[in-house]
Amino acid sequence: SAPGLSLGLVAFRLSAYARQRRRKPYRFFISHHKAGAGSLARLLKFHLEQAVKEKVWIDCDDLHNLELLLDYVWMSAQVVALRSPDMILRPWCVGE
Repeated sequence: SAPGLSLGLVAFRLSAYARQRRRKPYRFFISHHKAGAGSLARLLKFHLEQAVKEKVWIDCDDLHNLELLLDYVWMSAQVVALRSPDMILRPWCVGE
């Protein structure tokens, strides 16, 4: 029936809208120790953005306030940790 079809279409559009609102602004957060993996993080960011056509976050791009660092982790769908010898010795890396 026409009313049932219209109601179904409205429900479908509302569902798509709700999914879009829950979507995080960054697909990946790349966690790394700058001295141990900074260049690799930059290269990985470039390739991931090309592959997934979504935003990837690393701290040297947009971190003006270190207190917001963990907020960027929460704004990312996935965290990629680039392990290096000093990574576990850095409090911010461990926090990420």
